[in-house]
Amino acid sequence: MLTDTRLAFVGAGVMCEAMIKGLLAHELVSPDAITGSHPRSSRLDALASQFGIRTTTDNRAAAKGAGIVVLSVKPQVLPAVLPELRGAIPRGAFILSIVAGARIQTIADGLDHRAVVRCMPNTPAQVGEGVTVWTATPEVRPPQREQARAILGALGKELLVEEERFLDMATAVSGT
Repeated sequence: MLTDTRLAFVGAGVMCEAMIKGLLAHELVSPDAITGSHPRSSRLDALASQFGIRTTTDNRAAAKGAGIVVLSVKPQVLPAVLPELRGAIPRGAFILSIVAGARIQTIADGLDHRAVVRCMPNTPAQVGEGVTVWTATPEVRPPQREQARAILGALGKELLVEEERFLDMATAVSGT
């Protein structure tokens, strides 16, 4: 499903680490197909050492050639990251956002890229026992939806909802 697909993680925090761990544990991708970007080199060194992934401090370089770009930054960082990445997402790629509270329209407009999956993994995803509710724009093609399903399934259970408002409800419930 994810064979020959490059993934870029923009933001390399705890949830990014959980996602990488799940992807590699389920053998969905090889470490050399993953690039993580983060402003702190020490964090990147730790991920490279632990998982054998590629790393960079340059978000645009991470996104270059990726089939899936995972936005995994803190919500307060998103306004700086979107203009930086605008125009850098490959045409056939899709965005997988785990940015808390960031609406699909905000991401799509900020990146000028319409193929967006929005989800909010919960804390048990760190040990492969999470429940992730997700939604996607119509521009996310069926094979890409299956890729998103596979990625999120590596974190535990996943549930696709048709309307973004259901994701907001699920996020509110799982956060309590």
